Amino acid sequence: MRSFLLIILGFVLALTASAFAQETSGKTDPQAIGDLRIATGQKDIASAWLIAPTTRYPHFIIGSKYEPSGLRVKLANGKVLTLMLDKDQVFEDRTPRLADLNGDGRDEIILVLTSLTKGASLAAYSVAGDKLVLTAKTDFIGRAFRWLNPAGIADYDGDGRLDVALVQKPHLVKRLEMWSLEDGKFVRSQSIDDVSNHRINSKNTDMAASADFNGDGIVDLAILSGNYTKVRVFSFAGGRAKEIGRFDLPAPADGDFTLVRFAQGWQLRVPLLNIADYALNLAL
Repeated sequence: MRSFLLIILGFVLALTASAFAQETSGKTDPQAIGDLRIATGQKDIASAWLIAPTTRYPHFIIGSKYEPSGLRVKLANGKVLTLMLDKDQVFEDRTPRLADLNGDGRDEIILVLTSLTKGASLAAYSVAGDKLVLTAKTDFIGRAFRWLNPAGIADYDGDGRLDVALVQKPHLVKRLEMWSLEDGKFVRSQSIDDVSNHRINSKNTDMAASADFNGDGIVDLAILSGNYTKVRVFSFAGGRAKEIGRFDLPAPADGDFTLVRFAQGWQLRVPLLNIADYALNLAL
């Protein structure tokens, strides 16, 4: 009788898990954060989103009075996986980024992982069997209430591998850094001062844009100057950082960048402080 009951219980649990996997999405997840941004992928991960808002780290640099403490993904096969952080960490982020950083044909999930005592780091997670695991991370900044903000993911130097651009302490140091995943570790290759991609307490975290602006076949990065009044455009072709454009704005930038492609090139639309958006044609 006991064996029969265990079989029935296992069957019920399997059905429940299957139903959860089929019905769960970021939009219907009761644990999803309020500032929900769902990443979608075409490889092993179909979608990813952040969950479990907590107030245990009162930095709140991204505008809302919480930080996510968990990550949930839905795989291409329909299975749902969840990762919950330890009590001394949060995701100081809103946007899971899906990209195959190591070239194995599967996506990593790139996020800002923050220690309550040591500040932020760049972290990459991946799927290992039925679990989400930490693949690699940079060192924590070293002090609480210090943050970094990713600016883009692309093959910026043209070597065939994806790189992660980020701004280290976008309100203080304002340093652009380029990182890549090599042999399971993040390695920094570039560093440029006087840039930013975020204003304090703003929910707008995408004040940068990536595209081939100069037509050399390699992706470039457009990002703000440290005082938000200029757009700076950088090429990293061949592993060499070069500023290929600098454009004055009529007022400080105050929102996420939008790129529009035209026959003659790219137009960058930049929300400005207290006035209408500014359209900047990038023909370099």
